[in-house]
Parts: sequence; structure tokens; C-alpha cells
Amino acid sequence: DTIRITVDNTPPVPTISAPTATTTWHVGEVIAFAGGATDVQDGVLAAGALSWSLVLHHCPDGCHTHAIQSFPGVAGGGFTAPDHDLGFLELRLTATDSGGLQGTTSVLLDPETVTLTFASDPEKLVLVVGSTAEETPFARTVIVGAGTSVAAPSPQAGWKFTAWSDGGGASHQVTAPGTPTDYVATFVPACGG
Repeated sequence: DTIRITVDNTPPVPTISAPTATTTWHVGEVIAFAGGATDVQDGVLAAGALSWSLVLHHCPDGCHTHAIQSFPGVAGGGFTAPDHDLGFLELRLTATDSGGLQGTTSVLLDPETVTLTFASDPEKLVLVVGSTAEETPFARTVIVGAGTSVAAPSPQAGWKFTAWSDGGGASHQVTAPGTPTDYVATFVPACGG
């Protein structure tokens, strides 16, 4: 007599060995990644069964995601941290077994941030940082190494722009340094008195 035995296929179990959840990043930093997967039926899966994806969670006023990059068929590699508005990265590893079942795991990576303070002389004039205009003084938290546009509209309220404390023009880009920094826009009376 023949007895038919059916073995249920179970999904593979992927594991990320690097980076860890304690890893932080700044714009332009190269982050190495590595991982693998095991499967009850197939054993240790080959690199060809693995697929990585890097996703940015952009969180200015409520989070949404941006797909940054994918890395199919590799057990490891590296990526360069993107220049983007404030948010965090998610690195996902998906493994697919010979039966087509998938398992996914991920690690969340927080950015290194810095506070930039914006002021004007005299106070209470409007400066534009990124796409937002605000009356001075105010502060913004950004990712270290991120490029941010700054502008001093001129003239305004009887004042005209003369200089930024960093030497940039009325409108220019700043790259967020690793330490808190003040940016001051100086104005003079628009009509000489």
C-alpha cells in the first residue's frame, strides 16, 4: 500500500546581521549591510533567494515613505545615506524559498540630527528655510550633512538685506554641520534712515 504524506511548506526566516538598530547615519555616509535566511525545508538559502530594499520614512507632518534603492540577489553590500528632509531609514530583507513563500524582516535606522537657529538683525523679520517662511528667531532640526536652502527676502518692513553670518548670498544653500549652528541675516534701513 502507498501512503501519501503531505509536508506543509513554511516561510523562510531572514536575519539582518548588519546594520543594527543602534546604527545612526548622516547624509553621504556609506552603511554596510549583511544578512541571510534559513528555511525548514530548504536549509540555508543562497544569496539569490534574498532581496533588500531601502525605504525612507519622510516625517515632516506625518510620515509617508519613499523607495530609495533595491538590492536583489545579494547577501550583503552597502548604500550611501540620502540627502533628504527629516525622516528615518528602513532596511528590509525579504527571503523567498523554493516553494515561493516569503519572509521579511527589517531594521530601522535613525539619523544624526542637529539644530540650526535662524535670526535676523534686527529681530522679527522673515527668513525662508527650505519651503517655509517664518519670523525670526526660530530653529530647525535637520539631518547632519543635509543641504538646506535659506533666503532673506529683501526689502521687507523698511529693511534691506546686507549679509548672512556664513557669508552666503541673500539666497543660498547651507550644509548642516555636526554641531548646533546659528545663522544670522543682517539688514539695514531700506531708505537710509
